[in-house]
Amino acid sequence: MRMKQVFIFLFIFLSARMMAQDNHAPLPLVKNGFVVIAHRGNHVHVPENTVASVKEAIKSGADYIEIDLRTTKDGYLVLSHDASVDRMTDGKGNVKDLTLEQIKKLAIVGHAKVGDHKTYRIPEFREVLEACGKHMNIYLDFKDADPEETYRQLKAAGMEKRVVVYLNKPQQYGQWKKAAPAMPLMSSLPDEIKTASQFQFYLGQVQLEVLDNITDSALLAVARENGISVWLDVEGANEDSILWNQALSKGIQGMQTDHPGDLVAYLDQTHQRNGRVGSESNNAAGSTGYNLPPYRKLSDISYSKADPENVLDAYIPDDYDHARVIVYLHGGGWTGGDKAEFPKAMIEELVGKRKYIVVSMNYRLVKDGKNIFPAQIEDISNALNLISANAKKYHYQGNEFALMGGSAGAHLAMLYAYGYDSAKRIKTVVDYWGPTDLSDKAVRADNKDADSKVVALLGVADPQAQVCLDASPYYRVSTESGVPTILFHGGEDPLVNYTQAEKMYQKLLSLGIPAQYEFYPHEKHGMGPTSAVDVFTKTMAWLDKYFPSR
Repeated sequence: MRMKQVFIFLFIFLSARMMAQDNHAPLPLVKNGFVVIAHRGNHVHVPENTVASVKEAIKSGADYIEIDLRTTKDGYLVLSHDASVDRMTDGKGNVKDLTLEQIKKLAIVGHAKVGDHKTYRIPEFREVLEACGKHMNIYLDFKDADPEETYRQLKAAGMEKRVVVYLNKPQQYGQWKKAAPAMPLMSSLPDEIKTASQFQFYLGQVQLEVLDNITDSALLAVARENGISVWLDVEGANEDSILWNQALSKGIQGMQTDHPGDLVAYLDQTHQRNGRVGSESNNAAGSTGYNLPPYRKLSDISYSKADPENVLDAYIPDDYDHARVIVYLHGGGWTGGDKAEFPKAMIEELVGKRKYIVVSMNYRLVKDGKNIFPAQIEDISNALNLISANAKKYHYQGNEFALMGGSAGAHLAMLYAYGYDSAKRIKTVVDYWGPTDLSDKAVRADNKDADSKVVALLGVADPQAQVCLDASPYYRVSTESGVPTILFHGGEDPLVNYTQAEKMYQKLLSLGIPAQYEFYPHEKHGMGPTSAVDVFTKTMAWLDKYFPSR
């Protein structure tokens, strides 16, 4: 019976994983299995980023033309790799400071290879779209433009399904997801990502269809597993068949080149252009398929009859003999949120690879004056008691836990550990941007949104009321009750001021309790994808030190 249940759970997870990977936006259709991208158009004999370079790229047999998009002072979209026109034209100044009329008067210079004595000019985006027509897909290097206007012009030209957008700035991701949710997106993997685990976690934060800078075999394997294509940049003065073969040996799906005609001829000659999976499937070539996850999920387990909300999800590794347990508490200002917020990539790392048991629990939410503090503390205690009670039966470690939480959940994790863990079962706490002092004006007088949530939680408005102090981890921690704690916080957090983490960190140190504070100056309430990877990495290092899996 137990084996049958295992297979059922694995089947459910397999199906969910396949569905998640099928959520990729489809890449434009191409005729060939291996994608060739003409860098700034085919500019061997004509200038880059011109209508002429588009026409030459079409003649070369390339699948995509890579172009760079910028906006003029008066709001027109034009092609220019550089921010200024100085290098390419007989004029001076930044594209954004020049009108379309001024840019149209500039002649492109410095293309000695041309020798045809023609005058070339910076084109408008609409001219390039017209030239591409049904003949060429676009790799849109999105330098400085408005996504909504760009998408409007793409639709007007009937080209919206023939484009992959390359993102240069983090904020462009959200802008494009808003303007065109189905647009396939491409970027470079942040330099901070070095390991497969970090990469997998990063992919839990963003949805990308293509990456351009992966050569490490372990990272390439993650890309294949997640259905992400890799198009490497090989363009340059030393571009030749040796360089092309080095790239091809990585098992990639495309190359961006300064010599598209030569590359196409080489691929055809060596029978490597169509010996691969076509990109219309949007699966990376050489994919090994989907693997069964090395864990199973038990959903909506009731841990208390106090409320229907008192349920938890348990993620169980394939080998859970003597496994240690991590409990996660969700955010939502004590009035909302759900256990499902715990990132899938974090589960795969903690459970699938490190063999922890992870429990993500709901607790009673404050609503209409009901379920006020300390209802949530009672819920945590009941959940831990249920886990402990079943430890001997299922052979895992049930007398010690790590608590992790986000925002309000982090507050509850610290508060329970420092103020209510009389059995000393909590061995460490991971705080993701949680409030620590509910009497502090930074979360009261200076922040109406946060103050309203604190009042709802406590049922009183006075920031100096005793219950406010009782519910603050900062006032409950002592030399005897404190446990090793790592705190993460963004410097621009509008809901929970970063000083909440700072003062908690300083108090822990003053009490001789091991603590670590990670500050991200430009992050808000939560983390952007790159910072999230750093949080992930440092969380794992902290657990290795203070709550190792075995």
